[in-house]
Amino acid sequence: MAAIGGAGQTKAGAGLTHRTIEGFKPEAAPYRVPDTRCPGLALRVATSGAKTFDLTFRISRGPVRRLSLGCFPDIGLEAARNRANELTRAGRSGRDLIAEENATAADQARRLSVQRLIDEYAARELRGRKKTAKEIESRLRRALETKLASPADDLRRRDIREILDAVADEGLKREAEKRRQTIGAMYRWALSRDLVEIDPTAGLKAYDPGRPRDRFLSEDEICRLWNWLDAGNCPAEHSDVLRLQLLTGARCGEIGGMNGGEIDARNWVWTLPASRSKNARPRVTPLVGFAREIIQARLGRQGPLFIGEGGAALRASHVGQILIHRRARLPIAHFTTHDLRRTFATCMDKMGLGHELIAAILGHESASTRETHTLVRHYLRTDKLERKRTALQAWDQRLREIIFSSNIPNQNVVSINQAG
Repeated sequence: MAAIGGAGQTKAGAGLTHRTIEGFKPEAAPYRVPDTRCPGLALRVATSGAKTFDLTFRISRGPVRRLSLGCFPDIGLEAARNRANELTRAGRSGRDLIAEENATAADQARRLSVQRLIDEYAARELRGRKKTAKEIESRLRRALETKLASPADDLRRRDIREILDAVADEGLKREAEKRRQTIGAMYRWALSRDLVEIDPTAGLKAYDPGRPRDRFLSEDEICRLWNWLDAGNCPAEHSDVLRLQLLTGARCGEIGGMNGGEIDARNWVWTLPASRSKNARPRVTPLVGFAREIIQARLGRQGPLFIGEGGAALRASHVGQILIHRRARLPIAHFTTHDLRRTFATCMDKMGLGHELIAAILGHESASTRETHTLVRHYLRTDKLERKRTALQAWDQRLREIIFSSNIPNQNVVSINQAG
């Protein structure tokens, strides 16, 4: 005998199959057909023809519950039976599986996901504080793409290892190492703010520790490079940036982003603002000799002194790409822009300049001992301007000798450390 309920008329049960389900037609009133192969499961057919799996079950000896398991054919018969058996089995043991799952979902929603951790890290630690913020954020999203929805605290070392092994197996060991370091930095930051309990990169072996570069140009290479640039083998903007790196030891990006407002043309001093400095501190550099001539020729411009693509300030990557594209035509072995900065420091050292003064010109804080670090960081406020000027004048003179003379022995400048 058929029963009538909220789900409609209940007809005689049948061993449901995909074909029999498709054969059920809508009637004037909704009806349901119990599945004799799965107790509690039934197919409900609406007057519109829509077909839905529903389940009646109890939690222990509690009241009868009715639950929709989804529409056919979006939910297949086998999936509906598996879900029904899960719920009824849990109910017979006194467990409310639906409540447990809802509680788990709510807990997951409250927990910090990997996606939200990256967002938080980028907003609070990267943006506005690190020049490579976008690059770091992009690398994190690429590296953890398959884990973005996972709770950040659930990631374990084996998860990170599997992700990085896949990158290393493609022959990209250096990229795998960069991702390991980047993920580790984020998790150590999260640990410091009590956002996670562990760092899943702790204990992971380095994929490619890298080798510190030691390339610097010999005096002969300096001469050949300078003449090659003079011959117009690079765009003038890029050539001048490379020359200024040799002349001042500044970073390529610092020079490329230079604008007229940073130049004191009365005293010929370039002040790099803290916002463009790697260590977030302003730095003053006297402009003498060749460096002054290069800058003076560009001071009539509005905005950036060195223009890159689209009229924006020239970036280090633009200069680096120029060198890569002309690699086969370079007059010397391939070098990077940072190698010019190393060349400057090496030449200054050969001239007898003290490391503290070289570090000041380069923008590196001298801190060989805790006491020195405290002195420089908190008390010493001189910018060593005159000592820098004397040193750069001596280097400019030496550079002219390298470029315009041949086989001139190196001349130490022993008095510069006491200058100023």
